[in-house]
Amino acid sequence: MSLLCVRVKKAKLQGPPDKFNTYVTLKVQNVKSTTVAVRGDQPCWEQDFMFEISRLDLGLIVEVWNKGLIWDTLVGTVWIALKAIRQSDEEGPGEWSTLEAEVVMKRDEICGTKNPTPHRILLDTRFELPFDIPEEEARYWTRKLEQINSLGDDEYSFQEEVQKKPLPSAASQCCKLDFAFSSSLLSPPFQCISFACLVSYEMVIDLCFF
Repeated sequence: MSLLCVRVKKAKLQGPPDKFNTYVTLKVQNVKSTTVAVRGDQPCWEQDFMFEISRLDLGLIVEVWNKGLIWDTLVGTVWIALKAIRQSDEEGPGEWSTLEAEVVMKRDEICGTKNPTPHRILLDTRFELPFDIPEEEARYWTRKLEQINSLGDDEYSFQEEVQKKPLPSAASQCCKLDFAFSSSLLSPPFQCISFACLVSYEMVIDLCFF
C-alpha cells in the first residue's frame, strides 16, 4: 500500500474573470475528493489530499468544474499515470498541466486525455517514502517498479495475441503432457509422470515409472 499526496495549487483559465467559479475533483481507485470553489480566472486553492494506493497501474484523474446556477460544467481534465509520479518526503513546486476536453478509454478504464483546452492547472503529486528508507533506496525501487510494470505490459500484450489465435482442431491434439516435478517434494525411489493422450475414443492412459 502506497500513500499518494496531491496538492492542488492553482489554475490559469482563459476567459472573463467573472465567468469562473471553479473547483477541482480528484479521482483514483473509486475514491473522489473535491476542493472548495474559488472565483476568478486564476483561482488558487492550495489544498492537500492523500490517497491510499494499492494499484500502480491506474491513474489519477483531475477535473476542473465551473459551478452554475442549474448545473456545473466541465472546464477540462487531465490524467496522470501513477507509475510516473515521483517518490519524496518533501513537497515540490508542482508541474503545470494542460487541461483537455475528453478522456481516452481502454478496457473500460481511463488511460489518458485528448483535445487540449487553453486552460492549465498546477499540481504537486508525490508518493510518501516508507519509514526508515533512504531516498536513494526509494529511487532504486522506483526504477525497479518501472521495469516490472513494463514487463507486465509486454506479458499482457503477448496474452492478447495468444487469445486472438484460433484454437487447434481436435485432430491435431494427438497428445497432451502434464508433467509436475519438484525436486524438494519427490520422495525416492520412484517418480511419477502422467501422460494424457487424446485419441479418437477419448481414452486416458496413466503411466508410472519406478
